Amino acid sequence: MIAVVIRRGVRLGVRIGAAPAGLAASLWLGVAVAQLLVKPHVLPGFSRLAVVVGGSLGVGVLAGAITGAALALSPEWLAGRASLRGPLAGIVAGTTYLGETVVVAVASDGGYGPMLLALLSTLVVSVVAAVHSGDILRREHSQKVSMLTHHPGHRQQEPSGRRLSSGVEVPEGRHHPVDQPTE
Repeated sequence: MIAVVIRRGVRLGVRIGAAPAGLAASLWLGVAVAQLLVKPHVLPGFSRLAVVVGGSLGVGVLAGAITGAALALSPEWLAGRASLRGPLAGIVAGTTYLGETVVVAVASDGGYGPMLLALLSTLVVSVVAAVHSGDILRREHSQKVSMLTHHPGHRQQEPSGRRLSSGVEVPEGRHHPVDQPTE
């Protein structure tokens, strides 16, 4: 059970780490093309690209694995409540994701702008981990949430195959007041 939850956390961590890695790779590709047009024999900073991409993916996987482990080892009274589980996942993932600032500092030679951006992205990672904490534990959404997110114009269908209008079944022989003939 714990290994499965950690695996789901790692899966989320890969997605979290892929965002900055993909951004860094696409920016590097743009700079490389521009520089190759000016100086055809020079390939710019491939080692920095490797540090950013590998480091970002590594930090993302580590954040996901630690978040999954924290959720798997948390007591049921905490893991069963979204209002407690979400902040736990957000705090753990955000704290672990601060390692991205170190990766960016190494790759950018301590540039303030990239480091500030990495620090601000920690908040985004915390929110994403908090929102997906139920997915990591495979908790179902509550009935109240599904009722609130249900589109009222959507036609539902009973297991018997009979369609329901706006989620409300109209018994046979009765009609909606709008359908009644006027006198």
